[in-house]
Amino acid sequence: MTIVKLVKTVVVCPRSMTKELLERLYRFGEFHLESNENEKRLEIINELYTRVRDIYNELEAVVMDLDITTSQGVIDILLKGEKVERHSLTVSGMSELVEKIEAEANKILNIVRSSRKELAEIDKALQEAEREAATLRLFVKTGLDYSGLRKLRRFNVSIYLAQTRDIPEVRKTLDQAFMKILPLDRTNAILLIISRSIDTERVEKIAKSYNLKRVEAPGELLATPTEALKFAEERITELKERRMNILKTLEELVSREGQRIYALRDAASLLKESLDKLRGRYKRTAVFIGYIPSTKRDELLRAVGDVGYVEFSEPEPPHHGRQESTPTLLRHNWYFDAYRPIVEMQGTPSYFEVDPTPFVSVFLAVFYGIMAADLGQGLILAILGLLIYMRAKGGLRTWGKLLLFLGVSASICGFLIQEAFGFKLSGLTGIKPLIELVEHHGDAASLNRDGVILLFSYAPLLGFVHVATGLILGAIKLFKLREIAEAVFSKISAVLMYVFGILFVLGFIGAGSFDALFTSTSPAPLIGLPSSQVGLTGLYGVVGCIFVLLFGKLVAGMVGIGPRVSLVSAMGGGLLEVLENIIHFMSNSLSYLRVSILLVIHVVLMMLVNAAWNGLGWASLPILIVGNIGILGLEGTLAFIQALRLHLYEFFTKFYDGSGKPFTPLRISTRMIEVVFRSGLA
Repeated sequence: MTIVKLVKTVVVCPRSMTKELLERLYRFGEFHLESNENEKRLEIINELYTRVRDIYNELEAVVMDLDITTSQGVIDILLKGEKVERHSLTVSGMSELVEKIEAEANKILNIVRSSRKELAEIDKALQEAEREAATLRLFVKTGLDYSGLRKLRRFNVSIYLAQTRDIPEVRKTLDQAFMKILPLDRTNAILLIISRSIDTERVEKIAKSYNLKRVEAPGELLATPTEALKFAEERITELKERRMNILKTLEELVSREGQRIYALRDAASLLKESLDKLRGRYKRTAVFIGYIPSTKRDELLRAVGDVGYVEFSEPEPPHHGRQESTPTLLRHNWYFDAYRPIVEMQGTPSYFEVDPTPFVSVFLAVFYGIMAADLGQGLILAILGLLIYMRAKGGLRTWGKLLLFLGVSASICGFLIQEAFGFKLSGLTGIKPLIELVEHHGDAASLNRDGVILLFSYAPLLGFVHVATGLILGAIKLFKLREIAEAVFSKISAVLMYVFGILFVLGFIGAGSFDALFTSTSPAPLIGLPSSQVGLTGLYGVVGCIFVLLFGKLVAGMVGIGPRVSLVSAMGGGLLEVLENIIHFMSNSLSYLRVSILLVIHVVLMMLVNAAWNGLGWASLPILIVGNIGILGLEGTLAFIQALRLHLYEFFTKFYDGSGKPFTPLRISTRMIEVVFRSGLA
């Protein structure tokens, strides 16, 4: 099963039963909730939403500030396993769930809050202490006795930090004041200004105009500035130690409770999102609109039928500008699920699309297996993928499973051509290779011309099957959307044109020239039938498909299975489709030659590496190991990229939009936490 059949569900209940209905829907779980748009907020849900939102915001801030993460490197996972502890909360209803999340979170948040408050106080005190110490260092460096200057009662004593170049101008301006210059370095100096008390305001204005920075002496100096500086530095050391202790406490909290913080954040996030959708509006009733699997109708009726009215209807495909709202619920078996990340690169399939995952699981494995065909290297990839699958969790586990299957595919293809680490296996197994790519002349080895030509002959046919499958899936999608004319006179016609085009090319190759195409009795390649019969069938078929593409939509409009179009519009659009098909079919078919090219490159590289064995014997073992590791890493990556490219550009473009939205069940479950509702009604 891939895309699960859903039914649109409307649940209506009295306003007084809203909370109980909500708890039952959470217990049911398989309910994808759509947003409601009415007049006033459901107060009870809005209150729960506000509480959950506040606790989520605090938990999210803690996760960000303390850099809490649950991810591990691949090497670390392989060596130690993925250390993710899945937490569980068992509750009887929504109110208890919110209270439990708040209680669990506040145990941790209270520690974080008090630590943050103390850190803020320490940082403020530390800033003041460092500023005081910096001032005292100036006094110590200049030898200025500020305590003596403070005894001058009838004079104003001001101390400034000034640039040396400005001092002459300041001296000229304040010619009636006493000044003493205490150089600090080449550009800066301490400027001591002693003036009459009545000139204090004038001194401050002039100092401001020359951008002089006032140096405020500490309020309390000990016997000497040196003693005061020592006291300030001791204070700074004490504050830094306190700060380090608090940070250490937070680090220990992250180490001890980090995963639980992350799990509670996940639970609050999912609950917040679902409650936000539920905050619909009401008059006297609450209306919940969503989707459930069609097999769950009776179960939902048993769960909520006694507290609300339930109505089911079939999802409607988008038409006349109506946007699709039906979510997509995917269910795959163990094998198909490994290829799900490849499909999700292009988005989630919409409900009325065809899920391409089963097809990707076949074609991607085949393409990769051919391009990286080697029994030994494929087994290494499979073992590496198995280790990741067994030791990892979450998304990385799926990628490990994918690597396992790709490695098995490469091993199978390597066995078919009887190659392991570049060495031929035929002498050991006695099995003849499916395609002989290497021929040996004594100790010398070279590419087999006939084998390479045969390999390059099959690659475009493999591409034909891949592209034709994409076009057929496009036609199926259009039939599901009830666009019959587009499906028949565009997609199906394009598939037939492609088939007949391949027949024409095979007939032409078998005949050797266009003149001989009508009379040649030589067998067509791969088919074996007379070239004239194959070629003429292909030629007449292509011409017929061109006429269908030119006039098909015009006829469809006349018989009422498609929109009405004019003759000029039908022929113009059809002609563009014909030209587009010819160009695309040629480029698509040639694009699949990369499958054969990468296999040939692999064979040649392994021949070069293994040449060391013929010359050095066992002494070449380090060269063989390093060479195989390099080729395995390089070709393994290139083969995956090229196989992926053939799907993204040649396959998906024929039918896939990926504009769907995932089915989001009304439950709280992630790889970090799971909320379980006790059986029985709340």
